Amino acid sequence: MRVLVVAASPSPVPSLPRDVDYVIGVDGGYETLLTHGIEADLIVGDFDSLTGPVPTEAVRYPSEKDVTDLEIALEAARGHGATEILVYGALGGRLDMTLGNIGLLEAYPEMCLYADGQVVSLAREGRHALARRDDHYLSLIPWKRANVTIRGVKYPLDRHHVVSHEALTISNEWEAETAELIVHDGTVLVMYVKK
Repeated sequence: MRVLVVAASPSPVPSLPRDVDYVIGVDGGYETLLTHGIEADLIVGDFDSLTGPVPTEAVRYPSEKDVTDLEIALEAARGHGATEILVYGALGGRLDMTLGNIGLLEAYPEMCLYADGQVVSLAREGRHALARRDDHYLSLIPWKRANVTIRGVKYPLDRHHVVSHEALTISNEWEAETAELIVHDGTVLVMYVKK
């Protein structure tokens, strides 16, 4: 089940996918859904970023809590059987929130984050096919440490140990229609970054 989750983005969201099975508006992200003419199946949050009135059907949470509004939405998505969670509006703005949202990929590997022509996901141990996007760079950011092989790209690597303070795996480009990423050990953030 594909679930669309829209959080309160600090920047405009130019488009949203419509081929989804369930839609969750998170706080001010509900207004983004309205702008795009998409009806939410669920609306959650403490509504500190909503500029208009809180919808009567919304599930309201206190502003002082031990989880973020996005975490509440992700748990709801899982509760509805999500196999793929597409999150918009969770990157940019406050750096602490952005890093926290990226950190949620560890707990929700079925999630991808989308913003401003960028896509961020998490690749755990195993083989991963990365579809070519000519208007994007492909960057791999180790989540702690990782041992990776990547083929079908301009700068291939074979069983290379990458660490978080090394920029070797930033701004790669495709040489084939699909790049093959093998994570032998560890975890990496896979980022499609608009050129």
